[in-house]
Amino acid sequence: MDVDLSDGHWVCVSTEPAGRRETRLALAAVCVSVLVFLVAAPYAQTTWVQVPAFIPVYVSSLVICDLITATLLFSQFSVLRSQRLLVLAGGYLFTACITLAYALTFPGLFGVPGLPAAGPQTSSAMYMFWHAGFPLVAMAYTFLRPQLPGLNMPDHAAAPSSAGWAIFGTVVGVFAVVGGLTLFATWGHAHIPVFLEGDRTTDLGHTFLSGIWLLTLLALGLLWRRRPHSVLDIWLQVVLCVWLFDIALAAILNTGRYDLGWYAGRIYGLLAASFLLMVLLSENARQYARMVRMSGELRVANQALAQLSRQDGLTALANRRFFDEYLTEQIALASRYQRSMALLLCDVDHFKAYNDHYGHPAGDACLKQVAAALQACSQRPADMAARYGGEEFAMVLPDTDLAGAAQVAEAARAAVAGMRIPHGYSSTAPYVSISVGVSVLLWKMGMSAPQLIASADQCLYQAKRAGRNQVACVTGGALA
Repeated sequence: MDVDLSDGHWVCVSTEPAGRRETRLALAAVCVSVLVFLVAAPYAQTTWVQVPAFIPVYVSSLVICDLITATLLFSQFSVLRSQRLLVLAGGYLFTACITLAYALTFPGLFGVPGLPAAGPQTSSAMYMFWHAGFPLVAMAYTFLRPQLPGLNMPDHAAAPSSAGWAIFGTVVGVFAVVGGLTLFATWGHAHIPVFLEGDRTTDLGHTFLSGIWLLTLLALGLLWRRRPHSVLDIWLQVVLCVWLFDIALAAILNTGRYDLGWYAGRIYGLLAASFLLMVLLSENARQYARMVRMSGELRVANQALAQLSRQDGLTALANRRFFDEYLTEQIALASRYQRSMALLLCDVDHFKAYNDHYGHPAGDACLKQVAAALQACSQRPADMAARYGGEEFAMVLPDTDLAGAAQVAEAARAAVAGMRIPHGYSSTAPYVSISVGVSVLLWKMGMSAPQLIASADQCLYQAKRAGRNQVACVTGGALA
């Protein structure tokens, strides 16, 4: 099932309109089936060797294919809540169950103790129930209203168990119908007309089978007329076409059991059971591939979103939130492993005057240039430059002592001054400058993040009081 979560819509084979690719593939399958039918039809009455093992192999394959198909359709119904899918899933479950019942009543195939005794016409009746039931299901599928492409996802919270109860009711209903038909074909076999005499089909049997063939043709015509076709509609039409060839070869054009038509028809029946299963399995493979791709895209998007949530929109440095998290984390690591760590607080000198006279766009450009200079001074992977707020910046320097921090602070001050951004309204210098306060973590005293920030802020205040455009350091509460 192809899932498009970008706009809250589900798209799958039951709602996706059939395109040229699907139509051509389906037409190719029908053409191949017609070709094989035309080759086999003239030899349908040719007698072949009786192979009793053919029936159990054939039945086992049919039951497995139909059960898997029913399971896949039930799973799609549990998501889309489409009545058409529920009916079709019930139809495939019906064919699986009645095929099994057909095998259990086939003459000489199984002798299961406790089951009702089968009469000479029981397996023929079961075959007719089987091949008449699926076209009726297809007709019911046709009459139900199809879902529109891109249908909104159902609200599963509104009725969390409604799909489960619908599936349970369908399964119970199918079991009841198959059980009732089996009991009628065994206990009531005295009321069943003579369809077979030995291994030969009677005229009455051919008449009934011709009626079933026409019923299948009617179901195919109704489905073909109901447009627009979904991908599921197209392949269901292929199934009904092959179903027609199955009945024609195995029950109408042949003479009875174990001739070429009978064997060929059984092979057609197996193909009919396999077509929709292959479509659903290939759809699941495409769904898995799309889910893998979407998972990768979602992971990349989440990483980008996480990066954006940690990044200052103007300067592209770490924002205040990420700074607080990172500082707390680095303090914990430094305290645990008894390492040094330093914090720098930087403030652009006379920035209000710069903004007032040069304008806010120029002020934003100035902050970006200052941020780039500070980022360039964060040379180690663990160093982090962040926008603390307004025109204030911070630098977290793990594994850095006071001397190293003072050196980085002086390099940052010099880098900003070296850009020579004109500032004609500064009483400190003719260019934009910064003041820097440096504080070192005292992990022996259990220093916290707010205490370290307060210590660095005290140094910054001292640098401003001393004339700005300079660095002031503190350790152990003493200014240096």
